[in-house]
Amino acid sequence: MLQISKMLSLTPFGPSAWLVLHPDHSKLKALGRALEQEAPADFVDYTLGYESLLILFRVPVPEAVVRVYLDSLTLDASEDTASTHHHIPVSYDGPDLEDTAKALKLTCEELIQLHSSALYQVRFLGFSPGFPYLDGLPERIHLPRRSSPRPRMNPGAVAIGGGHASIYSIASPGGWHWLGNTNFPVFDPQKNDESAFALKSGDTLTFIPQND
Repeated sequence: MLQISKMLSLTPFGPSAWLVLHPDHSKLKALGRALEQEAPADFVDYTLGYESLLILFRVPVPEAVVRVYLDSLTLDASEDTASTHHHIPVSYDGPDLEDTAKALKLTCEELIQLHSSALYQVRFLGFSPGFPYLDGLPERIHLPRRSSPRPRMNPGAVAIGGGHASIYSIASPGGWHWLGNTNFPVFDPQKNDESAFALKSGDTLTFIPQND
């Protein structure tokens, strides 16, 4: 059995939660699966982040006890839940397309080609319900987020920010560069279970340009 707690940094997060830090996302995912399958006493839920896992308990739990909990789990980093590949149709008509291309010293066509030729992987969901942080954005089109966020990004806005790509799941303010739009429903607010989220951590996707 792997002594997982020796590999992790633990930080208290409120009265009854612990933030687990580790740079290897696959190990954090494996830890989350193990928590689901072998839930320790007073465990409520976990939330997967970029390089973190937030573990929520019903009551305050000392760090030493949390580490005993973690070491009791059977962790198999090679095992993963089945992932799905998605083809996401995109109309590259976003209000930031031209300015983003200029900032990157590219034509709009070159930017679209680079963005749509990449294979992306969902690292985790966050910020808003179903909002995917996507790894795989070509380094050539990495760009810091907008200095002045937009007051509203529409649901389905396809955007890039820093070294990531994403799709806005609901209407919200946002500082990412809005390149296009998709009708792919990443989040269904009419549902109240996991089926509300079209994407999950580990899924892959490609963006498919649409001719309007």
